[in-house]
Amino acid sequence: MRRQNGFTLIELVVVIVILGILAATAAPKFMNLQSDARISALDGLKASLKSGVSMVYSKAILSGVERTATGKICLDKVAGASDCDSVDLVYGRPAATATGIVKILQEEPCVSTAESCDRDWMYEIKDSKLYFYSPTSPDKLGCSVLYTQATENTTPIFTVNSDGC
Repeated sequence: MRRQNGFTLIELVVVIVILGILAATAAPKFMNLQSDARISALDGLKASLKSGVSMVYSKAILSGVERTATGKICLDKVAGASDCDSVDLVYGRPAATATGIVKILQEEPCVSTAESCDRDWMYEIKDSKLYFYSPTSPDKLGCSVLYTQATENTTPIFTVNSDGC
């Protein structure tokens, strides 16, 4: 009788299946994919806001209001039009208000006091700062993008806080 060396193909397949089942049940406990997705979404929102601020500032320069403490520009129509969708400005950049930075987003987010929100983002104004956050965030302001409006000598500041994601 011959002695068998090594494993049979069936034994190897059984071991691989068992390892696959263990990996499928244990891997989610070690990987926090939701947190990574929220952080990536915050980074995407920050990039969109920066791009929008750049476009508004370009339009403010063309309108000659980039150095004034407050002002307004029309996003979609010629200045002075009666049905103008205007944005509030501070030194040529959107103000940290609902009629400023919030208006430059294509889909306006819900205000934090809304009872239900079907949008991807909500916003809250707290201590003169504007926070954008996801309604599904476990810690809303701990998983947010903070927009600090421009001053006479500084550009707007975008801060991603991902500690609570």
